[in-house]
Amino acid sequence: MLIVEYLSKSYHRFLPDLAEHANLKSRFLITLNGPNSSELSAIIRDITRFTKKSVQVSTAISDKETNEGVGEIFQNAKISRDILLFSGADSLLEKRAGIRGSHDRDENFDLNDLQKNIANHNGIVILATEQKQILTSSMSSKVNVLIRFPVADK
Repeated sequence: MLIVEYLSKSYHRFLPDLAEHANLKSRFLITLNGPNSSELSAIIRDITRFTKKSVQVSTAISDKETNEGVGEIFQNAKISRDILLFSGADSLLEKRAGIRGSHDRDENFDLNDLQKNIANHNGIVILATEQKQILTSSMSSKVNVLIRFPVADK
């Protein structure tokens, strides 16, 4: 996994390389670790400019979208070759406690289905977290690039 600091030299070297990944028919997973809304907008502009691809932004994770809805998002991206960006992806990246009841099982099923769709997707998928996240070991092995954003001064 490549770790890049937002707006650093390595970030500016990474962007032109992203254009190559956008044209490959394989999954490429990027995690944006804690951007604010203006940083998220700026990185979407950067990605669009360098890849010449549209970025399809989804809140399916925070909205707890149905399996059919998630499948439709991936199907549309496959047809259009858009880049998928899931905002509010914190729950996908954090450690989950054991399943306690049927309600928990249903919530985890949606996340598991989303993870399967990401793993099988041929294109770029971006997971944006609202909080700074420490990736679980299972997620860190799946992420190709982690872009860290500076901590906002309070």
